Amino acid sequence: MSYRLTLAEAESYLRKAARASGLDWGIAEEAGKAARWLAAFQLPGPETVLAHLQNLRGQDYRQYMPDCSLEPWQARGGPLCPIITGAALADRSAHMLDGRAFRLGKTAYPLLLAATLGQAARHHDTAFATCWAGIRLNCFGHGLQILGRRDDLLLAEVDHVCCCEDHTAHAELQASTLAYEIDEDVFRQIDALAFETYAPATEESRAGAGAGLTDND
Repeated sequence: MSYRLTLAEAESYLRKAARASGLDWGIAEEAGKAARWLAAFQLPGPETVLAHLQNLRGQDYRQYMPDCSLEPWQARGGPLCPIITGAALADRSAHMLDGRAFRLGKTAYPLLLAATLGQAARHHDTAFATCWAGIRLNCFGHGLQILGRRDDLLLAEVDHVCCCEDHTAHAELQASTLAYEIDEDVFRQIDALAFETYAPATEESRAGAGAGLTDND
């Protein structure tokens, strides 16, 4: 069975799920945006974000932050987190307009990097390419071009990623506002994780609901 999510719901659920997994709210917001951007192209953004969060569960995600002073970028604790690394790339995206290419070392779920660069491309009104293994994603603000082996879109880890501007790219897929269809079991996992962001009820919060013990009549 499947469950239909609006794009706004996809962003909201994955933002909360990321926060429940220990990411700061700012990074959690980037996770939600990445899920939504990919879902708009009917690509498995929500599922990929969930898989990455499950791998981060119980760990200090800061050990997967990029050391941007290295070439290529690397993390001290293992593969680069694509959400944090994507945010760092977006902050430096103007450098790609000058012809600079950013090279990354071992990276988890590179598809999520493409989502962040797509949002940066919209800001700069250009196309940014994200390349790994046998695939190249040319990302526009509201468009996408996929070149190469589509099976490599879903790789959980790659050894090398390159990100740069591409003046020759042209969009072949356009973002839509259609609802995203997701496996019901996967949605339940996302929902359960997102639910953890809600504070448990206490006696004080219950007393504060409605009129409580105060008679205003």
